[in-house]
Amino acid sequence: MSHRALIDAAEELEHRVHSYRAAHFAASDHLRLLHYALGFLLILVSAAVSSSILQASNANPSKSLTLTAGALSIVIVVLTSIQTTFKLGERGEAHQSAADGFGRIERRLRIFIDREHPDLTKAWDELTTIANDVGNVETGAPGFYRRTYNAARRESADQAASRPGSRGSPDGE
Repeated sequence: MSHRALIDAAEELEHRVHSYRAAHFAASDHLRLLHYALGFLLILVSAAVSSSILQASNANPSKSLTLTAGALSIVIVVLTSIQTTFKLGERGEAHQSAADGFGRIERRLRIFIDREHPDLTKAWDELTTIANDVGNVETGAPGFYRRTYNAARRESADQAASRPGSRGSPDGE
C-alpha cells in the first residue's frame, strides 16, 4: 500500500478517536452536572425536612406539616436512591478517564501522521498497534448516547475541515 493510504487511514483513525474523546468529555460533563444538581437538591430538601421537624418539636405538629415532612422524606429517599443506583459521579469519572486515554492516543496519532515513514510495512504495523490501543480503551470505557457521539463526530469533522492542509479544507489535497 502507498504512503498516502497509510496517512489516510491514520487520519480516519484520528478523527474517530477525537470523536470518542469529545463524546466521553461531553458525557462526563453531563453526569457531573446531574450529580451536582441532585446533590444540591438533596441538601435543600433535607434542610427543609430538618427545619420543619425542629419547628414542630416544641408543639404538636399540624397534619399538613407532618404530611409535607413525610413527602419530602420520600423525595430524599428517591433522590438518594437515584444517586446511589446510577453512580453518576463514578460514571462521570470513568468517562473522564476514557477521554484522557483517547487523548493520549490522539497525540500518538498526530505524531505518527506528521513524521516520515521510510518503512511502510513497519509503519502499518505501528498503526495497527495504535488501533488496537483504541480498542482497549473502548473496551474499558462506559457507554454514551448515540446523539452524544454523533454531535462529537460532527464537531470533529468541522474541525478537521477547517484545519489547514486537511482534505476537507480549501487548501487541502
